[in-house]
Amino acid sequence: MRQLLKRSRQWVSHLLAGAFLAGPVPLAVAAAEPGSASNGNGPLPASLADLAAPSPASGTRRPDETADQRLRPLSLQEAQQLGRVNHPALQAAVLEVEAREARLEALLSVLKPQVTMSSSAGLPALDLEYQYNPEGSYPRGELETNVAVEATLLLRDPQRLALLAVERHELEQVRMERQFLQRDVKLQVAASYYELQRADAAVELRLAAVETAQATLKISRARHEAGVASRLDMLQAQARLTDDEVLLANAQARRSIARRQLARTLNLPQGVVPTARDANTGQGRWTATLGESVAAAFASREELQQFVSAIQEREARAEEALAALQPTISFFVTGSWNQASGNLLSGDSPMESQFRGRVSTSLGVRFAAPLSDGGAARASARHWQLEAQRQEHLLADTRNVFQQQVEQAFYTLQAQAETLALRARQVTTRQEALNLTTARYEAGVDTQQDLIDQQNALTRAAVDHAQALLDYNLSLAQLHRYTGLSPQP
Repeated sequence: MRQLLKRSRQWVSHLLAGAFLAGPVPLAVAAAEPGSASNGNGPLPASLADLAAPSPASGTRRPDETADQRLRPLSLQEAQQLGRVNHPALQAAVLEVEAREARLEALLSVLKPQVTMSSSAGLPALDLEYQYNPEGSYPRGELETNVAVEATLLLRDPQRLALLAVERHELEQVRMERQFLQRDVKLQVAASYYELQRADAAVELRLAAVETAQATLKISRARHEAGVASRLDMLQAQARLTDDEVLLANAQARRSIARRQLARTLNLPQGVVPTARDANTGQGRWTATLGESVAAAFASREELQQFVSAIQEREARAEEALAALQPTISFFVTGSWNQASGNLLSGDSPMESQFRGRVSTSLGVRFAAPLSDGGAARASARHWQLEAQRQEHLLADTRNVFQQQVEQAFYTLQAQAETLALRARQVTTRQEALNLTTARYEAGVDTQQDLIDQQNALTRAAVDHAQALLDYNLSLAQLHRYTGLSPQP
């Protein structure tokens, strides 16, 4: 009986020490810099090809299609790759960028020579001429054919050029939206992955607590049968086992929820249940100072660059409005060919035929200038200039918000790093207290309730350590999202 208790104590000690006091490891993967929209998010590697997102038109699966579920271990790096490629919002952002590029290409075509061709054929005139013939008269019919070709080159159109500038700035803003959306998705994937790691750790802890409670109950029954322990000790051990089984069931339910949350974030095919393959350890340490973190945030945040592009876009719209008052000039070249033919008919044989043809060309310059629009163009330009000034104030406010975010995340990370160290020390202290209480219990100094209390205290300390580790890793991921800097090993 004493050996069984000793083996149980040693097994719990090794599990807790190995699972929760491991040293930190480097951050699994840094965020890939987003490329051009035409390249999309890149293909998945061959090892993850079977986890590509299902077609958006596939619809809702039937229950029998989701019954056969399979576990799929994933590292954080693999989860980030799947998030970049599979996430529906990122896929939609890629398509939006491509649509904007196609729209800009259509507007750029006006700067190239425009060529048109037209043709026609018909009977423009039908004259009736009468022969002095008792048998009747015969009509004279004429067929006319026209072919015209015109080429136009726009030499000066300020409004069109201003509109192209507006489209370029809008395309730039859409590309930036895709970039910071990719950073947001990376943070979502990291948060879901870390939560799954914490849920896995909670299940392992609760399972260890259940096994320890079962061993304690077995010892209590043996001691009760031997007449050494009372029935109360056995009932206390039974109650403790019941409580631990309830906590284990709750932990398993939270782990299932965390797995489904990660699967939804990664947009995995139906029937695939992701599991965390990486060890639940710290993801590095933050070495940048507060000033360096704030400066990096101002330099890397696409949201701030988007405000700058929005200001330029509204200034371009003001120029577009004023350009409506400016003249336009275009160069044109035209060429036409005209043919007319006719016959005078008598019976089945033509009595007369004729043919006329003409080829003409022309070239010139077209000039158009508006005289007055009632002040609409200047009023519209004033509107967009005020909008540009409004964006400048919003930019200043957003900079202050981002600085506050970085400062809050920085100080929170410092506090959580200290908390993590304290929680690890607490696990060690609780383990030593459990070892001492176990020895005292074997010596008959402490009661079984004292032993149960110390076991529960150790489990709570380990759960608190797992939560502190989750908070620390999340703060690291947030600072990486806010600044673009990566933690150091």
